[in-house]
Amino acid sequence: MRTLQLVRERTCQPRGGSNVHTFIPVLRERLEAENAQLRRSVVDLMLKMQALRDALGHPQSAVQPKSIHRP
Repeated sequence: MRTLQLVRERTCQPRGGSNVHTFIPVLRERLEAENAQLRRSVVDLMLKMQALRDALGHPQSAVQPKSIHRP
């Protein structure tokens, strides 16, 4: 992802040349934007999957998502 590349580049720079107080809000803004884009992509994929299920005649209830184990 672009943001991770940006973080790597910034953390490799000398400390005297960067201002953490201005970098952190910019990083957060970029991460939030990427998160929003990923969420839109997930919704789009889910809608496409549902359309394919409907086209194949499979009702939504017939396809159960795998449960996620969270400790």
